[in-house]
Amino acid sequence: MARGRKLETIKDFKRSLKNKYGLGEGAAYKPWLRIQDVKSRGVSSKIQGLKVNRDHHTLSSLETQFFYLAEFSESVINIREQFPLLPPSLSSKISSILDIEHPKVPSSGDYNVLTTDFLLTRSAGGKTWSDEVAHV
Repeated sequence: MARGRKLETIKDFKRSLKNKYGLGEGAAYKPWLRIQDVKSRGVSSKIQGLKVNRDHHTLSSLETQFFYLAEFSESVINIREQFPLLPPSLSSKISSILDIEHPKVPSSGDYNVLTTDFLLTRSAGGKTWSDEVAHV
């Protein structure tokens, strides 16, 4: 994370929320994780959206391919990538129920904020709903 935000403690997480990362909709949405926040040797992309007029941050070639599918899907009206699953206490409870250890930040021991790859808002037949999409 040489150029990105420091995300190691609860204080860092609160500061990010105060700065509206992971919040908003449409052009006002700021992804929780941006390409400059994550060390990677893989393929990450910042893509100017047509449907939602802002830069979208994808952290893998698979996410980029999925983004283009969503971008050109007629039913998708909003795309939010790297969407945070908040509060961490909720994802901790889910981890406990599934008997999976919740990821922690090594340097602080605080629970890491988990994200889903995409939260899509869709509309069809006069109904609007959101779908969470994550790859494993």
